[in-house]
Amino acid sequence: MTTMKQRKSVFLLLGLATLFALALVAARALYTGQLRFTFLLWNLFLAWLPFLFAETAVFYHRRRFLLAGMGSLWLLFLPNAPYLVTDLIHLRPTPNAPLWYDAIMLFSFALTGLFLGFLSLYRMQMLVTRRWGVRIGWLFAAATLMLSSFGVYIGRFLRWNSWDVFTNPHLLLTDIATNLLTPHLMWKTAVISALLSAVLLLAYGLLAAWPQGVSGKR
Repeated sequence: MTTMKQRKSVFLLLGLATLFALALVAARALYTGQLRFTFLLWNLFLAWLPFLFAETAVFYHRRRFLLAGMGSLWLLFLPNAPYLVTDLIHLRPTPNAPLWYDAIMLFSFALTGLFLGFLSLYRMQMLVTRRWGVRIGWLFAAATLMLSSFGVYIGRFLRWNSWDVFTNPHLLLTDIATNLLTPHLMWKTAVISALLSAVLLLAYGLLAAWPQGVSGKR
């Protein structure tokens, strides 16, 4: 269980990480006179949503209707957090800014997104653990990370957004079905989703296994 003091510290550190990432984009825009990486601001905003949904779900966990609603929104928007890692594909030499600067900037967004996702997952995992036990809690975490990896693939390669579930569900499901039923697309989907799942599972497991872990326990 996390204490109120620990939660405040987490909010503070996540806020500082977010401000640092935003400052890097602003400084680059001022230096180059270009707005090339402003899309990162929107992506980081989307990465904050699952964290906020998870916190709301935990706060209202005794109200089943709110818990179910916030939990569903959390799961739907969770892929937006690790999605920031895939923005590293935009790293390439440009004449206007040093490559090392862009690398640090992109990495800061990716790291902030990962922590937002992992911390929100931990909060939801603890709800499951308290109700059904540690094993079910970890099965829940593993399944969630695998689903999120598939969601990242849908966002990066199929170019769909989380809200398309509500605004364009038929075309979204048709596109997903096409990728899963067409052999060469199916293998691409499976390999990319599996590799990303492995990375996320190892990273999350490492944080949880650390002496203080994501839980703050010794």
